[in-house]
Amino acid sequence: MMIEIELGPDFAAAVADLSSTGRRLIHAADKGLALGSKYVSSIIAATYLRGQALKMRSGNLANALDGWRTAPLEAMIGVREGSAVEKYKWLLGDEQMTITPKFKRALTIPIGEALTAAGVSKYESVKQAEMELGTKIFRLPGTNVLGYKRGKTGKGKFRALFVLAKSVLVQGTGALYDGVEENVDKISDKIQTEIEKVVG
Repeated sequence: MMIEIELGPDFAAAVADLSSTGRRLIHAADKGLALGSKYVSSIIAATYLRGQALKMRSGNLANALDGWRTAPLEAMIGVREGSAVEKYKWLLGDEQMTITPKFKRALTIPIGEALTAAGVSKYESVKQAEMELGTKIFRLPGTNVLGYKRGKTGKGKFRALFVLAKSVLVQGTGALYDGVEENVDKISDKIQTEIEKVVG
């Protein structure tokens, strides 16, 4: 998921006839665009991925978000190809995806005590939860909830850890589009600052 930003051929053509000053202006604008894209990516990571458009859990998606120069007068804001968050970087856009189990009959979605305070799963699987808790995890009769009992057999309190689901629909946030659109003036400001260094 990436957004490309470019000043376009009109800008380059407008300063092409200005000889050495024109080249310095193009270089300044190019530098400002690169600085602006990096700056706006940090704003999106800090604002749109932390408690607003997308509730941050592990922080990996925010850390992978970046802004970089791709060619003269062109820059990109997004997540680079081959990143550690490749599987879920689509959440930055506005598409939706239905997640279904690959090998099992149902997804096991962590709930309750199986989640950290930030909402991250404590266990990679039901089996890992059983090993770490040292107890058998079972399905509560008449429900789609998995958990365990704490206390004496038959009288202990049931602790829910997972809920079973055939599929889950996840909606992208649009955070990348919104973040760029609402902060594009900050990119312009960076470009203007660099140009002013040249023209005085």
